Amino acid sequence: MNMTGKTRKRVKPPPGQINIEALIEGGGEIAIGPVPPFECVATATDEHNCLAMLVRQSGESLDDLLQRLDAAIEAAYEYDHFTDEVNGPR
Repeated sequence: MNMTGKTRKRVKPPPGQINIEALIEGGGEIAIGPVPPFECVATATDEHNCLAMLVRQSGESLDDLLQRLDAAIEAAYEYDHFTDEVNGPR
């Protein structure tokens, strides 16, 4: 149920965001917002790890950022590759 008390209809995740959906359903979370000195960062975490921290590139759409985040989540789970563009090389 949402905040108005109405039941929300379950929608299939957009193509390219299936890993985000699975992460959230499994109790993980994503966040998007400023992390100084960066104007926009997308993060994905589960109960044990920070899977990815991606800096939104100049001219990158939000959809493109979410698709990169989805791919980074897959890389973390499938290959133990954790992406950190905030603290590491970009």
